[in-house]
Amino acid sequence: MKISRSFALAAVTVGALVVSSFALASGGVVGTYTTTITKSNHLNGKWVLVLTKSGTYTVSQNGNGLARGSYTATATTLTFAHERDSGCTGAGTYAWTKTGKTMTFVVKHEHSSCGARAEILGRHRFTQVR
Repeated sequence: MKISRSFALAAVTVGALVVSSFALASGGVVGTYTTTITKSNHLNGKWVLVLTKSGTYTVSQNGNGLARGSYTATATTLTFAHERDSGCTGAGTYAWTKTGKTMTFVVKHEHSSCGARAEILGRHRFTQVR
């Protein structure tokens, strides 16, 4: 069976777009982000979220490491999973948008044990500092 050139070209183009979208999504979220919470007694403070190129993340509050795990990203969603050190035992998926240095998250699905993560990410804007 012979594959036509136009079909082969279309397949290569689609493949390149998929790879480019993944690279853009991963590169688009990689960085260090901060937010300061002042109106929630138990969550008050400076929060830092670090998303690495290798797909891992860390979260700290006032310089104290509180959680770490892995994430996957697409051009529109970010899923946090395998979190350690926080008591959060399930995955959470968030829609994300980034305008300039401002990152905003919207909760799509969150595990019931991860209410603090949903409150921190879903209710506060983050500013990219690195």
